[in-house]
Parts: sequence; C-alpha cells; structure tokens
Amino acid sequence: MEINVINKVKAIAFDLGRVLFDFDYNIALKKIEDKIKISKEEIIQALFFENFAEDFEEGKISPFDFYLKFKDKTGLFLGYPEFILVWCDIFTLNKESLSLIESLKPFYKLFLISNINKLHYDFLKENYSYVFSLFDKEILSFEVGFVKPSPCIYQHLLQQPDLSKQDLIYIDDRQDLITEAEKQGFVCIQFKDVNQCREELKNLGCFIASSEELKES
Repeated sequence: MEINVINKVKAIAFDLGRVLFDFDYNIALKKIEDKIKISKEEIIQALFFENFAEDFEEGKISPFDFYLKFKDKTGLFLGYPEFILVWCDIFTLNKESLSLIESLKPFYKLFLISNINKLHYDFLKENYSYVFSLFDKEILSFEVGFVKPSPCIYQHLLQQPDLSKQDLIYIDDRQDLITEAEKQGFVCIQFKDVNQCREELKNLGCFIASSEELKES
C-alpha cells in the first residue's frame, strides 16, 4: 500500500487507561472483600482521590513495598503472589481502539504515555504483547519518575529527533490531563469514544487506513 500522507502530524500519543484498556478496581476488590477490614468504597476513595498509589506509579516504591502498604491500609489477609493476580486482572482491551491504532500505524510514529505501576504494566505486556508492539515509544510513569499532569512526563514525548509539539497529537480521556498538556502547547484530543476520536483525528488532517487498505499492505 503506497499512500502519501501530506500533513505536518508525525506522531500520535495515546493514554492507556480508559483509552486503550478499560479497567475496574471493583473486579479486584470483589475477590478480596472477605479478606480486607475496610470497605471497598474506602479503597476506591484512597486510589482515586487520595493518591494512595501515586508513589507506586512514580516508581518510588517497589511492588512488594506497595503490597505491604496496601496490607497496612486495608488489613488485607492475602499472600503476595495471590495479591499480584488479583491486583492486575482488572483490564479489558478496547478492541475498537486497537483497530484505530492499527489503522494509524502505517503512517505515524505511535507513542504510549501512561500513569501506570510496574505490576500492571508487566501483566499487560505479558498478556497483550501484540498491542504494545504497535508503539514506537513507551513513556511510563514508573520508569520516568513522574505522573501526569507533571510537565516533566509530557516532555518525554519530545525526546525524538525532529519532533516538535506541533508535530504531535496527544489523546487522553481525562480533561485535567488534556488541560495541562494544552497549557504546554500540545495539540490534544479528549477521548470519549473511538468514533469521536477518529473524527477528530481526521479533522486534524490525519490519514486513517481502511481495513481493506490494511489487508493490502
């Protein structure tokens, strides 16, 4: 397939959670509700509104230290190997997002930029190796030491030869993260669903291959 893409976009950066993969901590918490001493609602509150796992996502503590921290917070009665399985098996691949990424792959550099901890990343990489193979660069909070919306993590998007903010589109589901990236001069799309994201990419001049064109390539 030989198609010339005539626009200035060179790269597209995708968030992971609720863009490429959906996730639900309630799946894990339901499995251990008889092994914890606080309510599921208290744990969700800690994870989403009290930054309980932020030091883990920044790579400042090890997976085992996070397990100990979780045990201390919740009174969890569960061994470390069992905890890993429960903690990680909360993801569902968004197949429509995967299809969109495949249709962009022939024409653009694709980046993954995610607030993610090592346990979740290792689990997803092992179980969805093909998905991760589509990306040219991964910017992972636990590796770079910063979580979005820190300006420092966004700057890693530009550590590529001949790539400026104007060459790149950043896609994320969270408005607060989009707002911060826009303050830094990035072109952004807030992901609501795949059809909306596809149309906004087209409006920004991106070429998206059809399934027939992908089969021919």
